[in-house]
Amino acid sequence: MDYATKSINFIMKNIISAFVVVAGFFLISCNGNKPNNVVVIKAPTISADDNKKIIDREISTWEFAKNKNLPAMREILGDDYVGFFGKHTMSANDVVKLFQSSTVNSYHLSNIRVKPVTDDVAIIYYELNQDIADADGDKWTPNVASASTYVKRKGNWYSVFYQETVINN
Repeated sequence: MDYATKSINFIMKNIISAFVVVAGFFLISCNGNKPNNVVVIKAPTISADDNKKIIDREISTWEFAKNKNLPAMREILGDDYVGFFGKHTMSANDVVKLFQSSTVNSYHLSNIRVKPVTDDVAIIYYELNQDIADADGDKWTPNVASASTYVKRKGNWYSVFYQETVINN
């Protein structure tokens, strides 16, 4: 090996050794603590009681629609509620009118899950089997994947968005 190659190898070994020493000092100086500029994002949570309330309120909307207790159903829907049904969007009042003139013969929710988004926003999603007929007798009976977004306001959970997608079996 010539003198130049030996010199380059010597320099590279020293640079790598110096880097390892500096990195070690840095790790020791951190002492396992996070640097001050690191932001730790806490995962959103809701209580078991709130989780149950959301599930109960969502099931109640279906029960109220079936039994024509539409004022009670309307109480669960926020004033800013939007129902998204493919190309159609409906306000809370539109949905109440729809169920006023429709008949819910049966419904069944399964695989119900609640996903907190923030401490006061959560999405409930589930599979829904429904048998509904509109005023003209046209039936709506598909198996759908449904999701509702709930917002906690003044201590109560309100549905502000609903969406369903047909599940092809």
